[in-house]
Amino acid sequence: MDSSLADVQFLSRSAHRVAVLEELSAGPRERDELRVATGASDPTIGRILGDFEERGWAVREDRAYALTDPGAFVAEHFSSLLGRLSTERRLRDVWHMLPGELDGFDLDLIADAVVTTTEPGDPYAPANRCASFYPGTDRVRGLDAALTAPHNFDTLAGLIRDGLEVEFILPPEVSENLMSSYPESERTMRESANVTTWWSDTLPMYRVIVFDDRVGVGGYDPGSGVLAVYVDSDAPKLREWAIETFEAFRRTARRPTAEQFTQ
Repeated sequence: MDSSLADVQFLSRSAHRVAVLEELSAGPRERDELRVATGASDPTIGRILGDFEERGWAVREDRAYALTDPGAFVAEHFSSLLGRLSTERRLRDVWHMLPGELDGFDLDLIADAVVTTTEPGDPYAPANRCASFYPGTDRVRGLDAALTAPHNFDTLAGLIRDGLEVEFILPPEVSENLMSSYPESERTMRESANVTTWWSDTLPMYRVIVFDDRVGVGGYDPGSGVLAVYVDSDAPKLREWAIETFEAFRRTARRPTAEQFTQ
């Protein structure tokens, strides 16, 4: 077996080894501190520290142990790998609902994202996660093929009355549905000076929202029309992609006239 694969196996076979590595990555720790933090027995902690010292990943400094530069390198990248695998596992059954065909979108953009999916008894979990970022932000830009969870739409309308700036690209039929189903909230959006709406006939079944400090990307279940997955992150590359995507669709969208809203 390749020696690097052996090191990966060495770590992955023991949750305690990973836990000790993560603890040491935060700073020097004494054995008792490691025992309490990881739940491992004292002999187990001793064996792990000895193995780490043998590999050159850790050194003893008085009563505490600290990672060496190579140990810190291993800790950083092994933790990153675990995080990416965790994200992939959450996305495994819903990845096909995210905008993989849109230019520039791939898993690297959401490697560290929070993933929210529909759960039994909670079909609006992704939509509610998205709506949780409306309060506390000053500006929202985005495109949305459906605008699900009407209770969140009413919340958004209230925030608009309080000064939230919104720029949305929607299909015409979504605006028409909102006008007929939620006339008061829709009128708030339409008549507010801090809301700009565009219509597009070519929006794919996704949601891309740019908040002040967060970006969210959602995908709709083609069968039910429910927002089935929502991923959000503060990663700069995801923000860059989301803004570029919004601008690309905005360039081909159109502003509806007052007459079109009343037809």
